[in-house]
Amino acid sequence: MNPIQRTARCAAFALTLALTPLALAPLEPAMATEMPLLLKSQVVVDGGGMHLSDLFANLPAEQDSRLADSPAPGERMILGARTLWQYAQAFKLNWRPRSNKITVAVIRDSRPVPREVVESAIATELARAHVHDDFDISLFDRDLKLYIAAESSTDVRVSELRYDPRNHRFEARVLTADSDKPAIINGKIEPMVDMPVLRRHGMPGHLITAEDIEWRRVPGRMAAMGTVSRIEDLVGYLPRRPIPAGQTIRVTDLKPDIVVYRRNLVTVLLKTKMMSITTRGEALRDGARGDVIQVRNSHSRKVIEARVVGPDTVEVLPSQTAALAD
Repeated sequence: MNPIQRTARCAAFALTLALTPLALAPLEPAMATEMPLLLKSQVVVDGGGMHLSDLFANLPAEQDSRLADSPAPGERMILGARTLWQYAQAFKLNWRPRSNKITVAVIRDSRPVPREVVESAIATELARAHVHDDFDISLFDRDLKLYIAAESSTDVRVSELRYDPRNHRFEARVLTADSDKPAIINGKIEPMVDMPVLRRHGMPGHLITAEDIEWRRVPGRMAAMGTVSRIEDLVGYLPRRPIPAGQTIRVTDLKPDIVVYRRNLVTVLLKTKMMSITTRGEALRDGARGDVIQVRNSHSRKVIEARVVGPDTVEVLPSQTAALAD
């Protein structure tokens, strides 16, 4: 090949390369429009409604159109092959179902209202209109599901409340920020009370003091007759049997701390503003701290009443001063 032929061939090749982009450029839009429509299996939509572009991928923007309202928060819409085919025909889409079993699930973008928010709203309305003592509430529906749109507030409002004080049950109608159709919620209240309990496990032989006791909020049914409800009824007593910490205490769980025994000699104290006298006497019955028992004066043999203040020690009641002096 001579130099002239070689130069001509190189020029032709360069011209071909230069023209190639110009030849391909018009094909790009055509290729884009020919991308096949792909049906999505699951769609999440907001409150703006369901559109064709939510169902089909690769749909040109100019062919998009609104099809229906969005499902309510927490709900879903199932579209079958027949409905999808009708949409495709109505909007002249180049698509048809390959099977009559295909479906698309359309789900609203939403979130659940926290259970405690619902309970708090109902409790507030109960306290305002019906129940004035301390209480807790429980909802019968353990799987309660109230949904709101993802962008909405979780606040709820009780539009109506019915309460039966005989069985402590209620029926509430609750509205979310997104709904004007109330959800009906049933439940009951549990009256609550404060009761004295032990901070630590109480064992037989351990004298209960004020430092051993704390107050705990418990259901009212645990404060039945025979349950200790005052600190004074605990201090100075001994457990008859082990008492778990934090548990309400029955009167029968306790026994007095006997420090004076019947027929034992005791020290008898008499204190007035003017004098202090000590003598001896015989206890006529057992006594715990704070008990008032009868004591026989060892000298006069007269019987007086005295309050137990310690081991084998009693203090004469003011009304018994004359009897002790005789």
